[in-house]
Amino acid sequence: MSPFILIRFMIYMLRNSTNITYLSRKMFGNKNICKKSIWIHCASVGEMNIAIGVCKSLLSRGYKNILVTSNTPSSKYIFAEANLKNIEHFYLPFDFYFAISRFVKSVSSKLLIVIETEIWPNLYHACKKNNTKIIIINARFNPPRGLTGFFTKNTYEKTLNNVDHIYCKSDNDKDSFSRYLKNTEITKIGNIKHALVDNFECEQLISRKYVLLASSHHREEIIVIKEWLKLKSNKYLLVIAPRHPERLGDILADIPLSGINIAIRSKGEKIRNNTQIYIADTLGEMNSLIKYSEFTLFGGSFVDVGGHSFMEAAIYSKAIIVGPYMYNFIEETEEFLKMNALIMCQKPEMLKNIFEKLFRSKAKKEVFEKNAKNLALTKKNILDDYVSKIIKHIEV
Repeated sequence: MSPFILIRFMIYMLRNSTNITYLSRKMFGNKNICKKSIWIHCASVGEMNIAIGVCKSLLSRGYKNILVTSNTPSSKYIFAEANLKNIEHFYLPFDFYFAISRFVKSVSSKLLIVIETEIWPNLYHACKKNNTKIIIINARFNPPRGLTGFFTKNTYEKTLNNVDHIYCKSDNDKDSFSRYLKNTEITKIGNIKHALVDNFECEQLISRKYVLLASSHHREEIIVIKEWLKLKSNKYLLVIAPRHPERLGDILADIPLSGINIAIRSKGEKIRNNTQIYIADTLGEMNSLIKYSEFTLFGGSFVDVGGHSFMEAAIYSKAIIVGPYMYNFIEETEEFLKMNALIMCQKPEMLKNIFEKLFRSKAKKEVFEKNAKNLALTKKNILDDYVSKIIKHIEV
């Protein structure tokens, strides 16, 4: 698979104007790595936010000498914005045997904390060989089924048997991991993302009233835009904050630009009275965009991605709309639906009707807002639960 992985990676670099240093780090690692006691690895932006929360908690308890690795430039930006003193960040190389073995040996960490779903055979094997213990936190897993599941079962079993313990975010994820490991090695704690959100003070970036589409993926923008334009009203603005801001070119290619007034944040374009859509393709501003929105739609749920955590909107007391693809957050979605704290849109054609109801009925919107916040506040202790487990593995 290596040639195909590299070809896809090169295409990604060309599309996103990524520099050659990024390729070098992903291919060969970094030469300036020092030994670290604690190593935290995450995939991209969402997992990096978890890593930052865990780092802050460990630092407050006196633990230092920490390394954070991730896979994407956007996650590195989030790490830099957090300004964590005395904690280093590096890109994790591709899971090629020699590159990953050299990287693990250079770090020589006592403990690797993997966040969510980064299950890499060579990485886990190299850690076992170098006496680096592995735990997975906020673990989630959708095991492959059918022929793919049959042919990969042995690889998953061998890889996961290098793990000391798995701390899952839900019962469904625990059941998924139990197909490959004994239940004694798996514990459900809850979704750590629920504990990381807070009602931060932040600047209002947009003066007009607006509805937010947060963390959108390919094709979701045009799905929502089509329904939004059916409202035929300039009273509210639609703000789109894509999950990966570097996708701006793809987003604009999907939108029929003639007859639609669009402004783009990264280009410094101003929002005018006739602006219909504002693309907020910048990083580090999601809290502000959510806080001052009328209500928020969450991407990754209107196309088959599995959804994203909506807890930020809940803690800001926002009415929340998701699509039908929320299988990465099944328990949270079911809980919020039962408590009338979430709206699920089963078909895109239903969006226009949902928009109109929320605009028309302030009382109905306030019910969703209040219920969402009350439910989010019950989740605040989960971070401490995870950190106490991490410390036990550090101290052993």
